[in-house]
Amino acid sequence: MPRYYFNIALPTRVIIDSTGKELAGLEAAHWHAVSLVYQARVHLPDDESWVIQIQDETRFTREVLVPCFKARGRAKKHNKKALTG
Repeated sequence: MPRYYFNIALPTRVIIDSTGKELAGLEAAHWHAVSLVYQARVHLPDDESWVIQIQDETRFTREVLVPCFKARGRAKKHNKKALTG
């Protein structure tokens, strides 16, 4: 199985994942990164100032995941309106 690395890039620094994780492929790596967003958000700003870089075994960046917390808030508000509407 390929190994993927998940770096957290902030405006002023990058936190390098030196261990990585063996996963079935890029889709599995994407969903692992989504899980990391929820784990990291309690320690990082609740905005779009940071991203998770998904790198393959050669350290080539295959995907950049941008957390979008504002959209999540709008969806909640919209759903609440629809339910009470």
